[in-house]
Amino acid sequence: MPKSIKKYQTLQDDDVPHVGQRLNQHVKTLGIKKAFIQRALNVNQTTISRYFRQHSIQVAILWRFSRVLKFNFFMALGEQLQIPYTTQAEKELRNTLHLKNHEIELLQAKVHYLESLLKKT
Repeated sequence: MPKSIKKYQTLQDDDVPHVGQRLNQHVKTLGIKKAFIQRALNVNQTTISRYFRQHSIQVAILWRFSRVLKFNFFMALGEQLQIPYTTQAEKELRNTLHLKNHEIELLQAKVHYLESLLKKT
């Protein structure tokens, strides 16, 4: 008897990346042993292997992997959407940069003014 596939489980060409493969690839790149992840996540080897095979992973599991591996999988996956997004930290940095650029312009104007005064004397 064939297993019924739900519509949301049907993959398309432009669908989401294979999250389990991304996790596995990152673990291999870092050279981390699966036993370490098993202990950190408090799961057995079968569960870790299943995670690596899953195309989609629950947010809570991905959150735990991110914390254990000290890598933001949410941001890495979000970058693949190619939709512009600015974090709060980036907004604050842009604002600081804008203020500093304005301060530089004012200081440059003062320097030009002082240089013009020196030329007159």
